[in-house]
Amino acid sequence: METMLGVLLVLLVLAVPLAALVLAILATVRLRRLEDRLRWLETGLAELRRGPPDEAAPAAPPARPTEKRAAPAEERVAAPPPAAEPAAPAAATAPGAAVEAELPPPPRPPRSPAAARRPRLSLRDVEKSLGAKLPVWLGAVALVLAAAFLVKLSFDRGWLGPAVRVALGVVFGVALLGAGQWLHRSSAQVAQGLSAAGIATLFVALYAGVNLYGLIGPAAGFALMALTTAVAVGLSLRQGQLVAVLGLVGGFATPQLVRTDSPDAKVLFLYLLLLQLGLLAVGRRRGWWALTGAAFAGGLAWLGLWLAGPFRQTDAFWLGLFVVVSAALFAVVPVTGPDRPRQLGWLAGAGGFAGLALLTVRADYGPAEWGFLALLGSGALVLGRLEPRYQLLAWVGAAVPALLLAYWGLELEPAEAERFLWVVLLLGALHAGGAYLALWGSSQPARWGWLSAAAGTGALLLATLGAKTAGRELPWGAICLALALLYLAAALPVARRRGVAAGWESALAALATAVTAFVSLALPLELDNQWLTVGWSLEVTALVWLAGLLRVAILRRLAWLLAAAVAFRLLLNPLVLEYPIGLHPVFNWLLYGYGVPVAAFATAAWLAHRQSRSRLSEALQLGAMALTAMLATLLVRQGFHPGEPGAGGASLIEIGTLTVAWLALGWALLEAAGRWPLRTARWAGAALAWLALLAVLDLAFTSNPALAHEAVGGTPVWNWLLWIYGVPAALLALVARAARRRGLPLLPAAGRLATLALVFLLVTLETRQAFRGAYLDRGAASLAEQYAYSAAWILLGLTLLAGGIAGRGRLLRFASLAVMLLAVGKVFLWDLAELEDLYRVLSFLGLGLSLLLIAWLYQRFVFRDEPAADGEPQA
Repeated sequence: METMLGVLLVLLVLAVPLAALVLAILATVRLRRLEDRLRWLETGLAELRRGPPDEAAPAAPPARPTEKRAAPAEERVAAPPPAAEPAAPAAATAPGAAVEAELPPPPRPPRSPAAARRPRLSLRDVEKSLGAKLPVWLGAVALVLAAAFLVKLSFDRGWLGPAVRVALGVVFGVALLGAGQWLHRSSAQVAQGLSAAGIATLFVALYAGVNLYGLIGPAAGFALMALTTAVAVGLSLRQGQLVAVLGLVGGFATPQLVRTDSPDAKVLFLYLLLLQLGLLAVGRRRGWWALTGAAFAGGLAWLGLWLAGPFRQTDAFWLGLFVVVSAALFAVVPVTGPDRPRQLGWLAGAGGFAGLALLTVRADYGPAEWGFLALLGSGALVLGRLEPRYQLLAWVGAAVPALLLAYWGLELEPAEAERFLWVVLLLGALHAGGAYLALWGSSQPARWGWLSAAAGTGALLLATLGAKTAGRELPWGAICLALALLYLAAALPVARRRGVAAGWESALAALATAVTAFVSLALPLELDNQWLTVGWSLEVTALVWLAGLLRVAILRRLAWLLAAAVAFRLLLNPLVLEYPIGLHPVFNWLLYGYGVPVAAFATAAWLAHRQSRSRLSEALQLGAMALTAMLATLLVRQGFHPGEPGAGGASLIEIGTLTVAWLALGWALLEAAGRWPLRTARWAGAALAWLALLAVLDLAFTSNPALAHEAVGGTPVWNWLLWIYGVPAALLALVARAARRRGLPLLPAAGRLATLALVFLLVTLETRQAFRGAYLDRGAASLAEQYAYSAAWILLGLTLLAGGIAGRGRLLRFASLAVMLLAVGKVFLWDLAELEDLYRVLSFLGLGLSLLLIAWLYQRFVFRDEPAADGEPQA
């Protein structure tokens, strides 16, 4: 341990002079500038002593423009920068003190780009640094090292006892301080290095006396180290920043170096506060703001160490008091300083709130900690009002308690509910009311208005969270309406200030937003939390209406954000399916939870259209249509899964019902796009139609009852197949027709093809159901069933052909040919081998007659105007 002490002493006395040497070399440029300035002053003084020029002397002829007057070498070297010549005295005076007294202060030469550059070190400067200054530093370092090695040698050989070692260390440190004071006038850099070494030596010697040898008691050691820190801080005013840095390091290390078995938070943090105060005074006077910031950070570091170590509930008051006073000092003092560093004020404010937040959590949310947060928040409001550059600190002061309350509210005990609600009420009133008062006379009233609105609404939401966790029931509807009236009364005088200065419209918009928020939240908070989104949708309508009434554009931006939040919660939020929806298939929460937002969005879209806000109107229209589609989907799911629309898979009938709902809604939107100028209805209808086409693919393959075990009903024709395949086929035909009228690409052709496919499936499956009953995937096909397929396809082909001829539709005729070719293939490839006796005869007979009938129909009605070829009979 003794060897370690000697090595530590050597390292300290080595590092300090070397750092001072670096500072001295960096100061060379400054000395060179001072020498040039002094030379210029001496030249000006000499010109004044020579007296004014002879007025009778003839003026020199002006030089020609092409001539260049060469200045003597002496003038080129020693001439000062061009400046205004000082005026001569009225009466002739003898050179001496009178002339020097009348010498005006030298004018500051203009700063040219060349002069703004950093001067380069000449060979003469390098020689001066290496030949005149470096030996002094090296000599000082050598002396310090000699003393350090002497002490180490005495430690290694045991020449001196512990008391003598500590005493010699103290004497040596004091001697270095005395030498630094003595050399200060002759060599400031050397004095700074010696004083820094002396401070370091005193800290090491006192540490050895307290912890290594036990010669000094903890209290006395703490006092002596504190005295050393005070000496270092005082000497730094005279000798430089290096001494202050060592005082800072030693001062904050002293409590760790001198530890006791029963630490006292009151004594420790009072000492730290005094240390910070001294360093703040030095930093403000000398402009050492980095040192000042380090002093504040050191105090926060000790706060964190204490909270992680020997913290007790009785310490909370002293720690909170330390944080508040320290943050106030470091935030307010720089504001009145000469340089006014913005970073230090932000460090003090943000660091103070962070420290109090940690203290509040560690102290289990005690009332004293909330009081300190309120006190510091009040200071942030005042500071932000006096200094606009610190205005955002007021937002930090409101956000930090809000986050703490939200965290506390999630794990709140019923016994703490009353204290929680009182804290929310007081802090909410402080920040909301303080921000409202601060906007009057402020150059940026908008920020204060938004802070007031955010603090009020945030306090209400936090109160509801805590009350719900603790199981407390309060009349939230009446509370919301009372707050809405309060903000409305606060908005009236702001409305009269519109147009007076910039920012008042935004402040009015903030207060109006708070009013609409409270009104919209009254119903959801009075009932259940799942009604919150409904309240938001009503607020969208209110914001759009107020934006047109008050002509405040920012309200429309809020309507955009709130509408996006409503759409996200109702369209992309899976938790909606876990709400208590009810068991009724229609009159349940879905009808209100989605129906009210649909009506609110539609109303807001109409209002935005009247205000000539086309983009907002179209966005709200799309939102209303998307919510309507989701409502229809969830109502279908509710019908098949009462009370749990998100549970279980979809059956065949459910998929068919969803397809019918999507196609009906898509067709209605496409028809609406033709009757009214609604571009959004065209896009939404097309999207629903394509979604239904995907469902049709599922009906044709994955959920096909011929492949899947799904009951379709036992009655022929009038069964679920007609609903699952027939109704979608009819709706697809209508959708394809409407899409063709609206000029949509691909959708008309896809709709017609899907219609034909569904009709073919319907005919085939109905035929199968007539022979197999409710389940189409059971049993084997009889001869009659196999013949029935051929007959049904032939009849379908003839029907399609008749429809194509009657409606002059080529697609139907081609579909007829496709069905007939399929029937031909079945008859020749399947019936010929599988059917027997009369069924085979009837199959071929029906096919032949049908083919002849099709040929006759084509010649009679389709190609009747075309001339017959040679040798062919005329049709």
